[in-house]
Amino acid sequence: MTMRVDDDKDLFIWLRSLVRLKARIPLRALAAGVVLAGCSTMDMGEGSHSPATSEDALVYYEEIRAALARDDGSEVPANALLLAKAAEQAAAGSSDTRAELQALGATAEKLGAIPNSDMRSLRGAFGEVSRAVVSLIVADESLANDRNIFRCPMARGYKKWVQTSAELENPYMGSRMLHCGAKTRWAP
Repeated sequence: MTMRVDDDKDLFIWLRSLVRLKARIPLRALAAGVVLAGCSTMDMGEGSHSPATSEDALVYYEEIRAALARDDGSEVPANALLLAKAAEQAAAGSSDTRAELQALGATAEKLGAIPNSDMRSLRGAFGEVSRAVVSLIVADESLANDRNIFRCPMARGYKKWVQTSAELENPYMGSRMLHCGAKTRWAP
């Protein structure tokens, strides 16, 4: 699949189509494509697309969480790279939550580098992404609207996660213990 990527929005669309097609692309090849596409900079001149927002980043986080709850790692690395890029763009446009968004981007990049077949490592890295998401939401309480925070006492590492559904779906345990956990308070 080839496509000319003229700007970040085109890159998001292209990566999203790969995820939807469940394209099997080695992560190194995908990362090289992202770098070659020049996604590390964004032209903010006339006619350019607006940068991603914190809400955009949280959409990718929710997709990662839902995939892990289904025990499906196939989409996680690609969505993690999209999350990292969205967080980077949102950080560039935010002064209030810049540090939280930068931390989110960094942890999402690490998640994106893990093979999609290594569920244990994906879930461990997702915990650090969740830590960054919770910190972001604590810093910007408006992001908590229509989101729930849960905690699993049996999870390794960071035990909290955020999801849009009120019905608990544990991304750390997946189908083994999908409903393990309880709602908790918004605190890192």
